[in-house]
Amino acid sequence: MTKVSVCIPAYLHVDLLERCIQSVLAQNFKDFEVVVTDDSPNDIIQERIKLYQDDRIRYFKNVQTLGSPANWNECVLKAKGEYIKILHHDDWFSTPFSLGTYVDLLNDHPESDIAFSASCDISASYQKVHSITPAVCKKISEQPESLFLGNVIGAPSVSIFRNNKNLLFDTQLIWLVDTDFYIRSLQQNHQFAYTNNVLVNIGISDFQITRSCLEKPEVRIKEKLYLYKKFELEKKQSIYKRSLLRTLGREKIFSNSKLGHIIPECKENVFRPLDSFKAYYFYTKKKIREILVLVIGGRNLSA
Repeated sequence: MTKVSVCIPAYLHVDLLERCIQSVLAQNFKDFEVVVTDDSPNDIIQERIKLYQDDRIRYFKNVQTLGSPANWNECVLKAKGEYIKILHHDDWFSTPFSLGTYVDLLNDHPESDIAFSASCDISASYQKVHSITPAVCKKISEQPESLFLGNVIGAPSVSIFRNNKNLLFDTQLIWLVDTDFYIRSLQQNHQFAYTNNVLVNIGISDFQITRSCLEKPEVRIKEKLYLYKKFELEKKQSIYKRSLLRTLGREKIFSNSKLGHIIPECKENVFRPLDSFKAYYFYTKKKIREILVLVIGGRNLSA
């Protein structure tokens, strides 16, 4: 049995896919397969894959466009390896030792079903290392739902997990799909392995699906509310309701009627007594911060 399946759900951008695959083939750890599921509307990726003379690469063209994250699930379902290493086509391994280190994380921690690493966000203008502390790891392990407050782990490409076909990505989500996946995985087994070594680079660009959500507040609001209900966070600490109200307030939503206007299918009475004031507080705080940025930025320009 192959030790690890490197799953690459692909969509157009053949140059990014090329960088991704090359980083896999350059790995010192060799017991792997590469599974590429192509969700592109044309044959550009298929033609490029034909150039590789490597039996470890398994290519599949989706009969119809599945979208994200259904294409991720398609890739996972086709994997034959003992472990699954998700690697999005715009991400790539940062060193030739990355895959072997990921495999060692699960080998050395048989009690864990999933493992994570630090990563480096890279765009055309900046680089930023993304890592978490032991204290944060402990909190996530004890309270997986704390990730609702913010995905401190990172993109799916920072993870490796055991091949469990019962654990797939929720196709109802786009913006918070990784957060949901991590919470569900860690609720099943609170143990996970982690290394602060940067093993993968995360390509930051306008091509990312999640980046497009930045211009769609209705998507972010709907998914935040979806997770709030899915994990029954209203029954837990008030900090989760506070996080939900922060998201709503920043989008100028202060009442159930306004929420229903933005998300017609929402029939929940999210706002209880005083919640409107709390949401308005977060809105005011955001506006003050924006004004300060403009003022300070103006001073810097005139200096």
